[in-house]
Amino acid sequence: MKKKIKIQLLMVQGISLVLIAFCYVLCYDIFFPLYHNWIKEKQVMDAYLDIQDLDLAELEEKDYSMFLGYENEDLNFTIADEDLQPIYTTSENEEYNVYKNIEIKLDAFSADPGIIHRNTKLRETVKLRGILTQDNIRYYVVIKDISLRAMANKVTQQFFFFMSLLLTIFGGLAIYRISRYFAKPLEELADTAAQISQGDFSKRPSGNGAYEEAARLSQSLNTIADQLQQSKGQIDANTQRLLQQNVHQERVEKLRKNFITNISHELKTPLAVISSQAEMISYVGENDRAYYIASIQEEVVKMTDMVGGLLNISVLEHQMDSMVQKHLDMKEVIEYSIMRYDGLVKKKMIHLEQFIEEGCYVFGDQEYIEQAINNYLMNAFEHTEFGGNIRVTLKKQQEDIRVGVYNTGKPIDKADIERIWNSFYTTKKKKSGTFSNVGVGLYIVQSVITMQNGQYGVENLPKGVEFWFTLPKAQNGTELQ
Repeated sequence: MKKKIKIQLLMVQGISLVLIAFCYVLCYDIFFPLYHNWIKEKQVMDAYLDIQDLDLAELEEKDYSMFLGYENEDLNFTIADEDLQPIYTTSENEEYNVYKNIEIKLDAFSADPGIIHRNTKLRETVKLRGILTQDNIRYYVVIKDISLRAMANKVTQQFFFFMSLLLTIFGGLAIYRISRYFAKPLEELADTAAQISQGDFSKRPSGNGAYEEAARLSQSLNTIADQLQQSKGQIDANTQRLLQQNVHQERVEKLRKNFITNISHELKTPLAVISSQAEMISYVGENDRAYYIASIQEEVVKMTDMVGGLLNISVLEHQMDSMVQKHLDMKEVIEYSIMRYDGLVKKKMIHLEQFIEEGCYVFGDQEYIEQAINNYLMNAFEHTEFGGNIRVTLKKQQEDIRVGVYNTGKPIDKADIERIWNSFYTTKKKKSGTFSNVGVGLYIVQSVITMQNGQYGVENLPKGVEFWFTLPKAQNGTELQ
């Protein structure tokens, strides 16, 4: 059964009061007599040292004032010379005091003063006997503390002041430790509540404390955290779904615009040719009509190919939304792709180099990655002359896997480097003045790599061009989340 904090606090308070009272009584019985004796011994010894500094053969007025000051502190003096003649006594009956305190106890005196304690029911006596020698004359000195126990108020007050100070210090430390003990489960709950308020639900109070209030509060806090986490999960899921829908909608809209733009741009030229050729048919003879009809048919074939390519791009980009991603070894993917071009390598007498690093793993769709690699390779074979060089590289970078396809050939104009990734982009060759249609291959590479969180590019290198792309690195045997 768990305890209640308020009951524990009342018990601690009661026990603390009892312990403080007990400590006071115990300290008074044990330490007060020791403290009282130490004070009186010091007082008696101070008086004896002051008497040593006096000229006992001829006491002055100030000397009597010194004795009076000590007598006000309950000290009693009896001083006699070696002939037992009184030099100074506190009591008026000097001869009796000398007889009682000195003469009958001469054997107890020595040059090294000794202190004697004697306890009675009402009085605790501290006595000092000693012999002082001045000008070859011996003086017997007796100093007694004659204070009653009940009248030792000053010493008692001093004692209780120091004891109160010590008990306050140690009691404060004890209360601090106890408060920390009681506050620990509450501090844990406060820290947990602060983390939950910031959206971090990883830390939960244990609820296994010794106190009923803390356990109930832990249970309530865990319930609230579970509800908040569930609500947050639903909100995150809905937000992610909306984001995905927005991204998909934007992509579809972009596809639609690109499709219309490409259609209108690419069909403009063949339509113009067909229109002009059709117009010429009505003006030419029977022998020339076959030529113009053949020209019209050729342009129709070109238009058909263009529309087919655009439709393929549209279908491809829609299919990318349902990619099947899995853990892939890029070494196996590239080696398989290169093997398919063995016949083309031998036909064009191309020198093919491979620099493939082990342990290059990614998380992606194998079909589309192979398509991107094949487009790079096919592009390299098309632009490499007979007997040229192609170099395929695969290597690990800090966070990515990089694939590069280099081929010897003419560099790409700076104005074309950013545009060649557009579908059906046409480049003009410098020397011949003819036009080269890039087609949809590089546009597909761009779409595939972008959809899989990778990067792509092209660089002009000495004696050739390298096309490359990177994909996020995956750990061996694990999948990227």
